[in-house]
Amino acid sequence: THCWWDLFHACWKHLLDTDFLKAYHHGIVLWCPDGILRWVFPHIFTYSRLPEKVLIATIKDMGSCPCLCCFMPKASFSLLGLLKDMQ
Repeated sequence: THCWWDLFHACWKHLLDTDFLKAYHHGIVLWCPDGILRWVFPHIFTYSRLPEKVLIATIKDMGSCPCLCCFMPKASFSLLGLLKDMQ
């Protein structure tokens, strides 16, 4: 399991180089096949089983608080992203 984790993160280190991260955050302008110039924000989509996602994201799926760093209970998720949070 530890070797798989090392390999997984080594691959992501190569995929998420500075050029990709710059394009991810700021976007890049590309000519699309239909001839229109568009501003594109690339993303990497992956598929895996839920337990693997939980391990990678270090989410506690069976606890009352899903994150290892904060202690916000799942019952309070509906309060996230409100206008008062931006002040």
